[in-house]
Amino acid sequence: MEQSVGKCAICQTNQFKYTCPACEIKSCSLNCYKTHQAQTSCTGKIDNTKFINQEELSRNPNHLNRDYNFLLQVDRKIQLSKEDLKNNAKNVFRKSKNDLQPNRKRFKKSTNDIEDSRKILVNKVFNDPPTTTKRENTLVIQLPTGMQRSISNKTSYDKKSNAFVWTIEWKLLDKSGMEITNFTSFRLKENLTLKEAIPINILNNHNWSNKDGLKFYLKNVLNTPKDSVIELDENSSISLALSNKIVLEYPTIYVTQDENVLLDKSVKEQVAYQVEVPSISNSETNSSTSEENSSEDSDSSSDSESDSGSDSSPEVNTSKPPVSIKTFDDAKTDDKKPVELEKEDPVEKMEEINILQSVD
Repeated sequence: MEQSVGKCAICQTNQFKYTCPACEIKSCSLNCYKTHQAQTSCTGKIDNTKFINQEELSRNPNHLNRDYNFLLQVDRKIQLSKEDLKNNAKNVFRKSKNDLQPNRKRFKKSTNDIEDSRKILVNKVFNDPPTTTKRENTLVIQLPTGMQRSISNKTSYDKKSNAFVWTIEWKLLDKSGMEITNFTSFRLKENLTLKEAIPINILNNHNWSNKDGLKFYLKNVLNTPKDSVIELDENSSISLALSNKIVLEYPTIYVTQDENVLLDKSVKEQVAYQVEVPSISNSETNSSTSEENSSEDSDSSSDSESDSGSDSSPEVNTSKPPVSIKTFDDAKTDDKKPVELEKEDPVEKMEEINILQSVD
């Protein structure tokens, strides 16, 4: 096929833009290139094993460049395969962090019924999310990486103070239950009480200068019942206040000045997490009542003895003869004592002799 200068070898109309690396056919577009591949059964790839005679090799320098590039490509593949082998070998013989640090301290996970029931409810509500357990058995639900609440969570463990530092979201509510402001505190030590943890400058901005009258409520992330909260003790530390609770990345705490604002929404922990309080069985109640009765009887008897005013101890009526208690040492010494014979009186002996002589 004759090819005009600068024209596409396939359509012979447009200016060529591409060159086939295998047969060096000029083409102007992808359609022309595919047509060329269909007509000539060209793969479009250079055959590095194709024989080239010496005259052609010396006449066209492109063949030398192809060979040189081919050798570089082979060397690169060899180097990459060596690196892959080394990395795979390291991964095979690499020990885990737990094996390298067998004596590392860990926080034991609680296996009680409360934790198991909480995780079951969390899996139903949040579709089986990843969770972690902090100190005091606080269950933390982790959100996917990249979400705003996950990014803003700075809760961690401080090695210097040997304590957890918490991120807490505060929400101030007025007397009608409407939200006044919303702010977040970072790196609050777990031994701080709730009154100490809440920033005083935020309270002063809303004329809440008295911390003693504040009421704290934890948001129930399970939302059962709907919009429910759990009342917290303002004098408890953060770790104790969050004990056995469930939080979403970090706790959200409502703060009010009037205890009646969230009174109708406040629920107990057992109701919020649907945890049954263990009931006392009848046998336990009977045993406890019998113990109480026996203790009362003993107390009454002791009172009567003290009221009698007699110095002597009360007599004990029993049909058994008294038993003498002898220790092991006393019995041992008694066995070692020699048997003593009865000694004769010399005066009586002499009188008997005199009587016998007179009789004779």
